[in-house]
Amino acid sequence: MKKYALLTTNIALFLLMALLLAAGQTSFWLQLFGSFPAPALWMPVLVYLALFRSTMMFIVLSHLLAIALASATTMPEALLMITCLAVGLSVQTFKTRIYWSATTYFMMISGFATLVFHIYYFIVTWLLDPNPITSPSISAWIIQALLTPLFAPLFFPLFRWIDAITEHSEPPEISGAYQP
Repeated sequence: MKKYALLTTNIALFLLMALLLAAGQTSFWLQLFGSFPAPALWMPVLVYLALFRSTMMFIVLSHLLAIALASATTMPEALLMITCLAVGLSVQTFKTRIYWSATTYFMMISGFATLVFHIYYFIVTWLLDPNPITSPSISAWIIQALLTPLFAPLFFPLFRWIDAITEHSEPPEISGAYQP
């Protein structure tokens, strides 16, 4: 019973973090910098979950994250779910090829995921949406992908702390543990 309570708390805290960061991105940033592209402050949550959760757990969490973030965007919820899932699975695939346990890796992947998110969303709108994106804002995408890694190191210790207080263990490929 305690195990499920800790898991539920872990999930709820990460969803709350994503909501708070999305709120900061969509409201507070605009108050300070106007229409200058904001960093995707919620993206490090998606990246952290993709890096430190199993694939099946991540699939569930990415859908929950997309549902939670639906109120902070004008993207259709289904397209947001597909795009978040594609970004997370890309991060997990990249992790199987190249991985090191440092904050710099988390920063790099957060920037990569932000850029890939926009590219995937552009592709998904052309495949599934009756009104696809016809004039992408590539410069804003690049600026956002460059700004997001600057904020990612601020959140990484907080995410590790959430995992520590909810007693979430790392997958074996991260911790280097042998599991028969």
